[in-house]
Parts: sequence; C-alpha cells; structure tokens
Amino acid sequence: MSVNLLNSNPTKAHLGAMPDTVGLNFLKEDLNLPFILKRYLSSEDYERALPFLIELGELAGTRLDELSRTADKHTPELINYNSKGERIDKVEYHPSYKEMEYLGYSKFGLVAMSHKPVLGFSTKLPHVLKYGFWYLFVQSEFGLACPMSMTDSAARVLGKFGNKELQQTYLTRMTSTDMNELWTGAQFMTEKQGGSDVGANTVMAKKVGDQWELWGDKWFCSNVSADVALVLARPEGAPEGTKGLGMFLMPRKLPDGSLNKYRVNRLKDKFGTRDMASGEVTFEGATAYVVGDITTGFKQMMSMVNSSRLSNAVRSTAMMRRSFLEALVSARGRVAFGSSIADKPLMKETLFELLLDSEAAAAITFYTASVYDKSDQGSKTDEKLLRILTPLLKGYICKRARYVTSEGMEARGGNGYIEDWVDSKIVRDAHVGSIWEGTTNIVALDVIRALVKDKAGEIFFSTIYNLNENISDSLAHQVRSILLQIINKIESQSKKIMNLHEQERELPAKQLMNRMYHVFAASLLLDEADVQISEQGSYRKLYMTLQYIHRYLLSNGLDEFSYSDQSLLQWFDAIVDWEQVPEKAVESLLKNVQQSTTL
Repeated sequence: MSVNLLNSNPTKAHLGAMPDTVGLNFLKEDLNLPFILKRYLSSEDYERALPFLIELGELAGTRLDELSRTADKHTPELINYNSKGERIDKVEYHPSYKEMEYLGYSKFGLVAMSHKPVLGFSTKLPHVLKYGFWYLFVQSEFGLACPMSMTDSAARVLGKFGNKELQQTYLTRMTSTDMNELWTGAQFMTEKQGGSDVGANTVMAKKVGDQWELWGDKWFCSNVSADVALVLARPEGAPEGTKGLGMFLMPRKLPDGSLNKYRVNRLKDKFGTRDMASGEVTFEGATAYVVGDITTGFKQMMSMVNSSRLSNAVRSTAMMRRSFLEALVSARGRVAFGSSIADKPLMKETLFELLLDSEAAAAITFYTASVYDKSDQGSKTDEKLLRILTPLLKGYICKRARYVTSEGMEARGGNGYIEDWVDSKIVRDAHVGSIWEGTTNIVALDVIRALVKDKAGEIFFSTIYNLNENISDSLAHQVRSILLQIINKIESQSKKIMNLHEQERELPAKQLMNRMYHVFAASLLLDEADVQISEQGSYRKLYMTLQYIHRYLLSNGLDEFSYSDQSLLQWFDAIVDWEQVPEKAVESLLKNVQQSTTL
C-alpha cells in the first residue's frame, strides 16, 4: 500500500484567523518521517506498517489529542481507604486517560511491539519502526508514554536478567495487548537523600526465610499505580555505593490477591505530565523477588534507564515536531501588518530554526534506533556506539526541546500562553525530559565516562568519518570537506578533555556533549542529503545541512549583526513543503559557510 503525502498549507490567511492543527493527519503532514523510515526499513516492513501509521497519524490530530488535553485537566486521584476503612491505595484515572491506555497498549501495541508480533507482523518490530509509531503518538500524548516506556523497558530487563519463573509469571502479562490481562511496569529508584546519587540509597532488602522483604522510602515513583515495579534496594550486609544495590521485582498484589506491604503516601503535584500518576512510596516489608545477580542490581537497572533514555529522546523529538507544526499552521493562517505572518522574514527565521532542530533530532534518534537493532542482533561495535549515543541524545535533545517548544508557543503569540491551546501543555511536558533518567549534568558526565572508561570515542568518530565516504554529488563533497575539518577539531578536543584531571574534565563536559551531538547530527543530515539528491534530484537536505553546520558548529556568538545568508527568504516555502530545491540554492549558502569557516 502507498499513500500520497501532503504538506499542510491552510486556506488563505485572513484577519482574525486562529488556526490550529485539529483534524490534520500528523503522518501526512510530515514528509520527513516516511523519508527516514524508508532508509532503515525493508520495503515490506514499511508497506505493512503504513496503514497503521496513517491511522495513528489521523488519531494524533483528532481523538488522541482531544483525550490528551482532557486528561491533562483531570489529574489522577489517590484513594487511600475504601468505605470500610481498609487501605487500598488505589489511583483513579479520568476516562480519557483510560481510553488513551487502550489506544497505546492495546490497539497499536506500542509496548508489545518490541517483544512479540503485533499489527499483522510475523515477528517483533524493529526499534526504528517502533519509534516511528511512538513519534506519532507522543506528538499528542506525552504523559502516558512514561508508563508505556517503563513497562517496555522493565519487560526487556526481566527478559534479559530474570529467571524462568519470573518471566513466566510476569513477562506475558507485561507485554499483553489485552487490557484485562495487561500489567504495567515501573522503576522505583529515587530516594530523598539520593536523587542522582543512587549510591546513597538506603531502602533495605531483608532475607526472611526463603523470601525477601523491602523496607524504607522511595521519593519519586512514576506510574506509582503500576502492577509490577523494579526496585533498587540494599541487601542487609551489602557494601555502600551502587555496588551494594540489588534489583528486585515487587508486585502490587501478592499471589492470593492481597495488596503487597507498601503504602502510596501521596501523588506528586507536577508541573507537566499531569495526567500520569507519580507518587511517594513507603515499603513496610513488601514481598519482592531478586532479578538477576543480586550484586549487579545497579548495572542491570542502568540497562533499563539507558533504554528509557533513548525513548525519552524520541519523545522530546516528537514534541519538537508538534511545536513546529503548530507554529507553522498558526503563522500561515494569520494576517498581521497586511500579509500572512509566515511571510515576515523574522517569522521565516523562527519557523526554520524549529524545523531544523526537529529534523536534526529525527535524523539522529532514528539512526540510533537502527544502532539499537544491530546491537540487539549481537554487534559489539554497535553496542559500544549505542553506549555513547544514548546519553548524547538524552543530554542534548531533551534540553533543546524546552527551547523549541517555548519558541513554538511564542510564535503563536498570546494564544500560545493560554491553556485552551496545546502549546502551554507541550512546554510543561517538555521540561521533564531533561530531568528523567538523569539530569543534563548527569548524562554529560556519562558521555565523558563512555569516552574514558568504555573507550567509545574511537567508534563514535570513526562512524562519523565513514558515514559520508561515498558521496557522489560535487556540492555535497564540498560540504563534507568542511565537516571533516570540524570533526577533526572536535575529536582533538575530546582527547584533550579525556586527558584532564577528573574534576577539570567535568567543567567542559556539557559543551563537548553538545558539540559531539551537533557534528553527528550534521553528518547524518549530509548522509540524508546525498540520498535525496540521488533519488529526488533535490538539494533540500543539503541546504538544511549547511544551515545546521553554520548555526551550530561555526557561529561563536561574535558574528556581525547581519544575517549570514538571505537565501532562506527565497527557499523557505519549498523547504517546509518538501518541494524541489535546486542546486543553485546551495551554491550561494556554501560560499558563505566557506568564508566563515575558521577552525
């Protein structure tokens, strides 16, 4: 099956118009997503998935978006006791949230799809395709994606480290698409005194007879109503620090149907993701089961966290895309000072920046998803590459999403700040991305750790060098020459930082992380450009690549107060609408970039 994909170009702008994206199909509005999916998927997988992608794209612009906005305004409620005074600690969700759960877990199998066949496939779906579905879903609903991601990651950890008994008892239900059978998952890791310093955790695991009991408090438990939680706890007598932590599976209910011995003290009053319940928990001898090697609990939990980090980056990328689309539709439909707002030079600049960030993030997230697939298939090289790409994406994209969503809100003007419109919700939800699974500082240090301890720098830079080796177009070759100089410099900088004293090494960690992200993203954009030139004869992606290199790798904040290149005014609509961009559009921009290259 194939489909003609159309870009949004609303009816003629007029005074008083307040356009939004309601009713649009988010797949049909995004020619970049099919372009990327076709790069990494077999034609059979793409064609088989396309009807479901179209259906989800339609839902994302209609019913799912409506449900998400309703659930955001009707937050969960914790009911500690029933009418008889018995402790039940039940979380009540609004019907809109329950309907979204059906769409995510059941109708589209967003958790099950990376564990078993769904949607007519004969095998589990590759991560690239899985994240294609998530990318569409999250453009309308971010909060539910947290429980779904944790259920997905917990099932993966259980499948990798759990014994057969645990797998048989829990795994089938955690990957079910039947809402009556499904058990959702969570990770309970954070404590008051620990925060990012997980090694300071004090929750205790006591061996009583042939079973383990958990005692103590967890401070931040997302999806607190989960049926199954993976918990880090310190067995009695274990050493301090992360080396002394074990991983335990704690069910909400025991085999006889009674509640396990832990209390949900209260729900968090959060800035964003308000439709999903996060809470505080006290264990009072809760029954739990050891997962894997009890001496490597933290390492096992980090495999779950790393999987969630990639999912987090995909989700932030999705919100960036939604913010751009809202800004584009709004600007094209409104008139100010005699013409459409989208025709104003500064608004073209704003919209282009949002688009550029969105497409760069999509390029690197879906590439990393393909690395994830190859790592799962046993490639040690890709396993090491994934080790450094995951924190790199989490560190930059999730932070950048805060800026992009805020700019998108501002592009809509006053309405963007009002809760009747979607922009403020996206801004609130976007802020959690750089906090979950490690703050920006923590993941920047993890990038350094991947370079120093795991020796991942060599595979990282060699991958970039190899990406653009077979470019055939002459202009793309010239762009590659510029990029090679930049890659060499950043690689040299990374080696200098690795040789610094440990504390001195931390100071430039975020700056290096950002530069490594930009150079990898630029290389992937150039790779996509070469494909587009070859297949379509369009230089659109090469134009985007040059703009990205100039804005994020060459400009140093000391440029003259003049725009470096006027061509954006001419080619803006063609780029946004995925029309043909000719070779001449790149030539003038290339000259400007070459002139400003100072390495």
